[in-house]
Order: sequence, then C-alpha cells, then structure tokens
Amino acid sequence: MAKMTMHQELDMLRKEVETLKKQKAEEEKKKRLEAQKAEEEKALVIAEAQEEAEEIMHSIEEGKMDAKETLDELLNTIKKDYENLSPTSAIVLFALGAAFGHALSSK
Repeated sequence: MAKMTMHQELDMLRKEVETLKKQKAEEEKKKRLEAQKAEEEKALVIAEAQEEAEEIMHSIEEGKMDAKETLDELLNTIKKDYENLSPTSAIVLFALGAAFGHALSSK
C-alpha cells in the first residue's frame, strides 16, 4: 500500500466523522418517531378507556333510575293495596306478621 499523506488521512477522517454524524442523526430521528408513536398509542388507549368508563357510568346511572322507578311503582302498589284493605284483612295481616316475626326470632 502506498503511504497516505496527512491531508488524505484528514479527508478520510472527515468523511468518517460525517458518516457517523449522519448515522447518529438517523438513529435519533428513529428514536423520536418511535417515542412519538408510543405516545400516540398511549393517548389512544387512554381515550378508549375514558370512553368505556363513561359508558359504564352511564349504564350505572340508567340502572339507578330503573331501580328507583321500580321501587316507586312497588311503593305505590303497596300504598294503594293498604288504602283499599278492609279492617278485618288488616288485623289478619298484622297477626300473620306478628306470628311470622315471633317464629323467626325464636329460632
């Protein structure tokens, strides 16, 4: 091999440094893109989780309203039955309730 001059060695080193800088810039760009992609995926997952949570809360609220309506209907039915109950029937129901309560408390 022929000997290289100092200028040739410097040129070769400059080219090598430029190549390494380009590689480093490409790697950093790749890392930034991967980080950005990960952030976007994370944001998407969070958004989906929030939507699911809102749907669950909405269904819970609907369930509460349905239960309240059903309970109100039951109370109204009991109230109407009580208002239309004859005194004799009321005494019989009271006696049955007392007997049932006594039977439960004695066990």
